[in-house]
Amino acid sequence: MEVITMFLEFVGLLALLLRGHCLAERKRVLQGKLEYLKARMQDIRDVCSTRIRRGKKQKLDNDQLDWMDEARELVKKAEFVLGRHHVGGWRGFLMGVKTWDVEKLVDAFEIHDNKGDELFGLTMSNARVLHRGYYIPVKALVGEVASSTLNQLELLLQDDNVGRIAIHGVEGVGKTFLMKHLHNSAVKWDEKFEHVFWVTFSYQFTIEHVQDVVAAVVNCHFTSDDDLNIRASELSNTLAGLGSFALFLDGVPGAEFSLDQVGICVPAEGSKCKVVLTTVSNLECRLLDLFDAVKVDPLTKEEGYLLFMREANIDEAFGSSLDGISNSLADMCSGLPRTIVNIATHMCGIDDSCEWRNALYEFGRLGMRNKLLPIEDVTYDSSTLV
Repeated sequence: MEVITMFLEFVGLLALLLRGHCLAERKRVLQGKLEYLKARMQDIRDVCSTRIRRGKKQKLDNDQLDWMDEARELVKKAEFVLGRHHVGGWRGFLMGVKTWDVEKLVDAFEIHDNKGDELFGLTMSNARVLHRGYYIPVKALVGEVASSTLNQLELLLQDDNVGRIAIHGVEGVGKTFLMKHLHNSAVKWDEKFEHVFWVTFSYQFTIEHVQDVVAAVVNCHFTSDDDLNIRASELSNTLAGLGSFALFLDGVPGAEFSLDQVGICVPAEGSKCKVVLTTVSNLECRLLDLFDAVKVDPLTKEEGYLLFMREANIDEAFGSSLDGISNSLADMCSGLPRTIVNIATHMCGIDDSCEWRNALYEFGRLGMRNKLLPIEDVTYDSSTLV
């Protein structure tokens, strides 16, 4: 009996070890289910608020409210597990590699989703009412360079003969910032686009992950977790059935892949569907062959200084007392809005001119030591909207 018990324990241990090898894959599946659940929760809120605006009050019953509470808990747990740094090797296994945590959550999401189908019916689950799109908070434009580039992008977005638009330029030059403004313009043009979607690419790029996050926002249900071609076909069919839409893809990497592999096909001429992306790739990248490309240039010296003054909240009187230090700091940013905002935000509220001089020296020293790197990549958090 002891031998049998030991054998079963060994088999169980071996199974867990093998599971560890597919941890990344299971996390990807969990990420997709998380994105879908969050989108579904938002759709339920949208349907209720739409009916209220039409004069037909729609309140969730107790079971539906419990489902929403459970959904919020699942979202918290999934975000916690996906955000944890796992320890590898035997040490990680003995500490609990957490593969089973992911498995349990994937199962919990499945059960919760099926329960939602029963509680809300097909109109809210399998036939989600997609939102038109939401405004994204973004700061005002500064300078003629940004305004001119945005005007150019808006003209392309309104042109029925243009299906794909690429916004490219160096890191930190303001591509995402401009695309947020463009996205908000598309949301306003309700006569042109029935739906407006925003998807952010992960730094750890895989085609599967992109398919998952796009599927979550457009309500595509994959029948296969493994076959990329089947998933791409299903995603393509879903997009084709949406009518007119604008799909914004932020942070597309320079990896050699095509959007067709993901399931995002070239919008047909006159289809009134648009795909817009930001990338640091240059025009030699194969991905951009079928795109109308717009390059984002750095700000001029004067515009960079205006942005710096705004973000550092410096009035003219204090600025003049700094003997040109603020100008020098702004100049060191080479017209890159992200760098300007990072440094200006760091200096905001500091009214000691000695500290400003010291900052000028330190940033200058870092700039000389890291000539090939943007200053914010060396020192500061670069999660700003710009």
